[in-house]
Amino acid sequence: MASRKPATRPSMRHPSHNHPLRGYKAQAEDDIICSGCDLDLIGAAYKCTKSECDYFLHKSCVELQREIRHKSHPNHPLNLLYSSTYDNSEYFCDACGQCGTGFGYNCSICKYDIHVGCVSMPETMKYEKHTHPLTLLYSVPSGFFTCDVCEEEMMNNLWLYYCQKCDYATHLHSCVADEEEEPKKGGGSGGNGARRGSSSANSELEAMLKAQREMEKMQIDLHLQMQRDKIDKKMRKNILNSI
Repeated sequence: MASRKPATRPSMRHPSHNHPLRGYKAQAEDDIICSGCDLDLIGAAYKCTKSECDYFLHKSCVELQREIRHKSHPNHPLNLLYSSTYDNSEYFCDACGQCGTGFGYNCSICKYDIHVGCVSMPETMKYEKHTHPLTLLYSVPSGFFTCDVCEEEMMNNLWLYYCQKCDYATHLHSCVADEEEEPKKGGGSGGNGARRGSSSANSELEAMLKAQREMEKMQIDLHLQMQRDKIDKKMRKNILNSI
């Protein structure tokens, strides 16, 4: 009786990569970064079939729409790019203000770019330690704003979450308190009210982090864990691979 060949999982092609990809179940301890969105890779994914090729994608990144319409840029459609078309191979996200090196949505007419994770941010967000829901705005409404979590100035052309009743604003993604014992630059009154002390800021930070976790559950397919160290982590991994 002829022996059976071991079953192999079917492969697929994706326009972002030269080699076939195969289904993969990523675990947190694998410490893998998605080659598409530059975020931690956990759950349903695809990996390159070539053992020497370190290319992984979220299942959700594989299934991204090639063209979308978004309220932040109503005049033109946004097209999915698998790599930056700019000279330095990076782009500046017009939603969160962070650099991107992977997939992104782009308007070539306006040079408008958004991370694939930022595109799906919810229009309203509830925070446990804030009475009212926060609304996603695509620019600072007017005047001078500081984030009520990290107390840093907010760029007027970036997205934010805002409560109009309380004049309460936060950055699009969770803020990181780098040095809790040292006050932020630009202190004093003004902007959107008196600044909070460090203990109050820390409590607001805890609420922000908890709210982010709730958001991630709502958007588990995209694993929105956008933090400022993700790009650095990708770069460190590339350096280690090249050694």
